[in-house]
Amino acid sequence: MEQVKSEATIRPLEAHERVLALTFMHGSRRRLDSRLRGIGEINGRHRAMTLDSLAWRLCKRWRALATSLNIQIPSEADFDATCALAAALLARPAVAAWVSVAYPFVVVDEAQDLTEPRSEMIRHLAASCHVLLAFDEFQCLNPTMSSMPVERWLPAYCEPKLLEQCHRTNNAELLSAARALRSGCAPKRGGLRFKVVETASKPLAATFLANFITWRKGGNVAVLTPSRKGGFVDGVVELVRTRKLGKQKNGPYLVEWEVATHAEADRVATLTALPEQCSPARAVELLEPHSQEPAIRTVVDWVRRRAALGIDALKGDQIQSRIKRTITESRHFGGLAARKYSAMTIQQAKNREFDHVAVVWPYTVPRNDDQRRRLLYNAITRARRSCLVMVQSSKLLGEAPFRGRLV
Repeated sequence: MEQVKSEATIRPLEAHERVLALTFMHGSRRRLDSRLRGIGEINGRHRAMTLDSLAWRLCKRWRALATSLNIQIPSEADFDATCALAAALLARPAVAAWVSVAYPFVVVDEAQDLTEPRSEMIRHLAASCHVLLAFDEFQCLNPTMSSMPVERWLPAYCEPKLLEQCHRTNNAELLSAARALRSGCAPKRGGLRFKVVETASKPLAATFLANFITWRKGGNVAVLTPSRKGGFVDGVVELVRTRKLGKQKNGPYLVEWEVATHAEADRVATLTALPEQCSPARAVELLEPHSQEPAIRTVVDWVRRRAALGIDALKGDQIQSRIKRTITESRHFGGLAARKYSAMTIQQAKNREFDHVAVVWPYTVPRNDDQRRRLLYNAITRARRSCLVMVQSSKLLGEAPFRGRLV
């Protein structure tokens, strides 16, 4: 952000220009948008979006060019293929110049998560735009990415500058725990704002969690876990949702699991029983009883637009496909609303921030030591104010990431 200020001072934006802020996930997109709003030098002239969103827009705008190059246009929900096509388009000087006219400065956050086609998009943008790119390899949780694609071309453009200051929190215990994990050491287990406890049973873990929520002194709470396999974590959350726990009878608290996009899409799509083919009016009649679902409201409007264009018949599977695509695009391009109490995997929490984080660490955690340290690091660094780690057994406490010398 300091570099954005400096660049915009040296080379002020013209009236038609904006700073383009890009990232892979919505948590960092929202964070970028918020922080860019605080930079007076650009005076709100910025646009924050995911790389998938930019790719989709490029493919729509330059559809005719892709067709002339004999490149097949992917479906909007095929994000990897869309990004691959966008990279191919950005390799064309005319497309790259079209972007740079509106966006001379491009800010890219969380670049460690960029797959090959997304990395190629940034490489081609760097040929015509001034790109400021940030990444942290230790926060990559994709075990299939043995190296970051951006590192293959970045040395030809610049020498990276190491940034060591954390801006999410200034709590010494959280910062100390994060530093220990990065260095391969064990974090200190006892503290006021960061604590590791053994919770061998579901009722004991649920009691610790209910107390943690009760004593948090305001703010939202996220329950994170590296794995939901085996049912331990789900059982803990269910107890907190349904019972008063411990001597103080804390709870119940409505902790809601975040649902995977494909599961949510299947759930909403199966709410309606559509015939093989029907008129737009009949489709609206069947969909409207379920219009409490945002995706179905959106699809009802889409059906009405089809009718206004003179289309007199729609296939049932076409409408179901539209419902699923609407949900997928909403998750990818619109993000998720914040909840007071939520539960999710650590992977789902990437690039997001919460006031308080409770980590449930079960037997079914991955066996790879490096992956375990990365997972716990990512969980702890989601917290702004406090973090409680509940470990299912003493055996797990003797393994990575909890073993090693204390720092």
